[in-house]
Amino acid sequence: MPAAKWDFTLNLDANPEETWDRILAVIDDIVAENAASWPGDDYWKSTLPAWLLSFLMTAEECDAAIARTPREQWDQLPWEFGSWLDAIRERDWRWWGGERSGNKARIVLEIVGIPPRVAAFRQILLAAGAQILSEEHD
Repeated sequence: MPAAKWDFTLNLDANPEETWDRILAVIDDIVAENAASWPGDDYWKSTLPAWLLSFLMTAEECDAAIARTPREQWDQLPWEFGSWLDAIRERDWRWWGGERSGNKARIVLEIVGIPPRVAAFRQILLAAGAQILSEEHD
């Protein structure tokens, strides 16, 4: 295990194989790129799956959601696509590994910088259909 890690326990809900495959496919696409040669927004809009893109908000959707949502609930809103993409590019975590058993899964990220942009990673899990049961970090 890495010395500094973020450890997720997930419930993959009713369709665990599909949810797990969704998570892994997006992670594969993301970790294949690095910040120095990061593709542009158009690349990601054509590469990322529709289920993730539809979970993230456009700038206009974000403005409208913020206007109608009390400030103390803003952290519960999905991310705006551009902000999410910036946080994924400058993530300061590395995929360490994951394992699935039935409808449960565990994912470990190695933390390689401060601050790790783990909130953006959570959006992948939630958009894929996973429920985050617990998170531990050190």
